[in-house]
Amino acid sequence: MRSVIIHYHLFKNAGSTVDAILSRNFSEDEHGHIEGPHPWSTVSPDELLEFVVANPRLRAVSSHQARLPLPRHADFTFIPILFLRHPLDRFASVYEFERRQSPDSTSPSVKIAQSGGLREFAEWTVSRDATAVCRNFQVLHLAGIQGDMRHARATHEDYVRALSALAALPFFGLVEAFDESLAGLRELLRPSIGELESQFNIQNSSPGRSGRLEDRIQHIKTELGASLYRDLMEVNALDMLLYETARRRFQTNIERLSEQRPA
Repeated sequence: MRSVIIHYHLFKNAGSTVDAILSRNFSEDEHGHIEGPHPWSTVSPDELLEFVVANPRLRAVSSHQARLPLPRHADFTFIPILFLRHPLDRFASVYEFERRQSPDSTSPSVKIAQSGGLREFAEWTVSRDATAVCRNFQVLHLAGIQGDMRHARATHEDYVRALSALAALPFFGLVEAFDESLAGLRELLRPSIGELESQFNIQNSSPGRSGRLEDRIQHIKTELGASLYRDLMEVNALDMLLYETARRRFQTNIERLSEQRPA
């Protein structure tokens, strides 16, 4: 049975750094990438499985658009890598990233980010015209029900499915605890993949941002003002609930994987 890592590269959740680690550990034909035709597309588990079957040397696959649940096949063991992030910290990171993209990008959020400041980006995010890029994005991603991220809006059913998907993961990382997350991933991957060389340089980081999460969130609140900040929290309420659950489970997962390592 072949073990294959599936890196669910959630946009602006440290995925480029994880991708770089995987590329150092696996050759070009062992580390593949699959995406849909548009920035708002999704890749189903069946499409992901077809890609793996068609590329017999693959040991790791990265995708922004692949969705849970994991594919199922008698000949493969699929190992998920997935990182979550504080939703408002992620919002600011999306804004900074989109401002640096090519102006001819087809992503709707690029035009908005490049035409105004953080406040204007937040006003668009909470409007009816916004895509799901900063509206309960992580719940929608884990739930895996809605296919077009231009129009997706998270529901309570999506949240329940996302919680179930989170509980089923053998391990997940937190962007705010990246070093601990990598230690957990090494423990997870060691039995089937071997030792993971996990030295890293942070990719796609936003210059000038504070190293403390609390400071970054306070900066967002100050920039937006109380009313707009409250509106932004409202359109990410389900993501905040998911994130708080993830924070509580994260340390338990780290301790469990450490206990499983042979003495």
